[in-house]
Amino acid sequence: MRIPNILNFIWNRIILFFTNSNVQKTLGILLFFSITILILFSSYSPNQVALHPDEVAQQDIRSEINAIVIDYKQTAVLQNQAAAGVQKVYQEDQYALTNMQNEINRFYNNIIEIKTIGINKQEELQSFINEINIRYEQFEQNYTDQQLARYILLTPDEDLEQIHAASMSLVENIMNKPVTEETLEDAFQRTVTQTNTLSYAPQARDLINVAIINSLRPTLVFNKEATDKAIDEAMRAVEPVQKNIKAGEIIVRAGDRVTPEQISALEQLGIQRTQSYSLTLIGVFLLVILTFLLGIEFIRRYYKEIFNNDRMMILIGLIFVLMLLLTRFMAIIEIDGRTEINALIGYMAPVAAGSMLIAILLDNRLAYFMTMVMAIYVGLINEGNQLFYTIVAFAGGTMGVFQVHRVNQTSDLAKSGLYIALVNIVAILTLLLVSGNVSLDVVFMAIIIGVINGLLSAVLMIGVLPYLETAFSITSMVKLLELTNPNHYLLKRLLLEAPGTYHHSLMVGNLAEASAEAIGANPLLVRVGAYYHDIGKLKRPDYFVENQQGFDNPHEKIAPALSALIITSHVKDGVELAREAHIPEDIIDFIEQHHGTSLAKYFYSRALEEDRDGNISEDNFRYAGPKPQSKEVALVMLADSVEAAIRSLSEPTPAKIKNMVRLIIKDKLNDDQLESSALTFKDLDVIANSFCKILEGIYHRRIEYPEIIIKEFQKRRESHGDHDHQPAEQS
Repeated sequence: MRIPNILNFIWNRIILFFTNSNVQKTLGILLFFSITILILFSSYSPNQVALHPDEVAQQDIRSEINAIVIDYKQTAVLQNQAAAGVQKVYQEDQYALTNMQNEINRFYNNIIEIKTIGINKQEELQSFINEINIRYEQFEQNYTDQQLARYILLTPDEDLEQIHAASMSLVENIMNKPVTEETLEDAFQRTVTQTNTLSYAPQARDLINVAIINSLRPTLVFNKEATDKAIDEAMRAVEPVQKNIKAGEIIVRAGDRVTPEQISALEQLGIQRTQSYSLTLIGVFLLVILTFLLGIEFIRRYYKEIFNNDRMMILIGLIFVLMLLLTRFMAIIEIDGRTEINALIGYMAPVAAGSMLIAILLDNRLAYFMTMVMAIYVGLINEGNQLFYTIVAFAGGTMGVFQVHRVNQTSDLAKSGLYIALVNIVAILTLLLVSGNVSLDVVFMAIIIGVINGLLSAVLMIGVLPYLETAFSITSMVKLLELTNPNHYLLKRLLLEAPGTYHHSLMVGNLAEASAEAIGANPLLVRVGAYYHDIGKLKRPDYFVENQQGFDNPHEKIAPALSALIITSHVKDGVELAREAHIPEDIIDFIEQHHGTSLAKYFYSRALEEDRDGNISEDNFRYAGPKPQSKEVALVMLADSVEAAIRSLSEPTPAKIKNMVRLIIKDKLNDDQLESSALTFKDLDVIANSFCKILEGIYHRRIEYPEIIIKEFQKRRESHGDHDHQPAEQS
């Protein structure tokens, strides 16, 4: 006994777990997530190659798409050539000559100082010349440092001053030409050459060379930063060497050694595998998670009713997966030997069908968002220029949503395919112009594919729509348009069996629809609800005043309580007839709620008059309800009451119409019949004004002709002998 109880407990817990709404929603999301992953993974099969330089290709490798690839090696060669042609940038040293002159002055001042106050003058001069004479040692000197020191000691100071002046003059002459670090050796050589031309003793010329050469420095200093910038600009100015690859062109031939340039081209074409296949799958997995999370959060935040409705969430997932499967099927299609045509097949993805289905069955703005998501997946599924596929899919889907935003007749659905085809053609041709791949064959095929996409999207949407409506119990605009057809079984019966009720329903529809859009209600739903709200009167049409023309009133022969029961029963009878005719629940709400829990006042008043014992209960004379739960049903309730009341007026003047409309709306408001309908006082004011405008147009008074005009017409009639002519009525 204990084991069966435990199993029973576990089984009940399992059932309880899986019947939880959050669990079902999570499982549904995981199911659609898994299907999406499988579809994308099938597109990312490991069909890429992994070649290495100098490897022998085992087969011909062709490009599947038209593309432009960059020859990086040749581009690098041109860039290096451009960099080599850039001249170094130098900056002038304005103080170079002054510094050299100061250096020469110090040289001679030191000599004079040693000669004047030196202790061991010979050795000090020799040591000084030896330390400073570094650069001049590489040239052929006439005398040694020792000999130059002795010469200085023996030379009078006046002669040394002349040698000093000659050095200053010569250095100015040498520095007339710009000197850089590279040309410094040339400046040294010019110094020696020009010194040899002087009419001085050889020792004096050596002394001048020592003074000048060891003071020389560049007048132009190398600017590395500016030079590097110039080189960078020159390299960036080089246009990349591009190669136009045609679809079907062989990149690597079987038996050839693979070059680095070919591998680079294969990588740019997406043929060479640049990373492991597992990393690709991980990336796809993360992308799907990201789009699912963003999509679910979008719906949860802006469409809470849809998010909390499991059926609606399943519907979105079903449409989404259906579009992915069709896109994947299109991607498989391939025509042998027509690679350029194959590259266009990705544009056939019928995303617009899914966009229109979501717009018709759920919401227009949600359809725009889902169009964007589906377009992204179209680009992921197809190989080649994925961005172009995404753009075309988004353009076609958006046009589809535009076309079904307001459907006035079922033929609009078929027309939507033509508009989608037109947008597809424009988008595809535009992108072909952008890519530079334009030829007569390609343009012709692009037009055909654009037309096929548009027509296929419309046919697919029209074919699938009825099944989705039935499966998910959704009353779409298309279904509502079908219900407005006068040849519908119930409307035809209403016209033949209860003509007064039929015309009353048409009037109610006109009244209610006129103000529906102004208060944020659905005009088409309001009209259809008005058409069917009184179909319950088909069961006993003669008991309703609008159908009693020329007949006795049967209520005069029965008790008020029975009359009230018959009248209020038309709601229950209407629900039964609607369900038998498979009328959508959204319309049945109008039948069930259009009287709310209102009181049948006429029969209640009669019952009070006949009641002598005070046993009459008001509840027995009220409709069963419920009260209107939406703006649309509340509109029909008000229009129904107003139309019936205005018809009872003997002289419906504008003032009487206005007073009656306001009175009825106030009565429904005071009776709490509108408390669940979300109507505001502003909405009620808009409704009242709209009702008055329509009713005044229907019940306007005709203009009476003055007596003088009538006499004038009689005179004309007598003069022309025309006794049948009557003055035209004006209204």
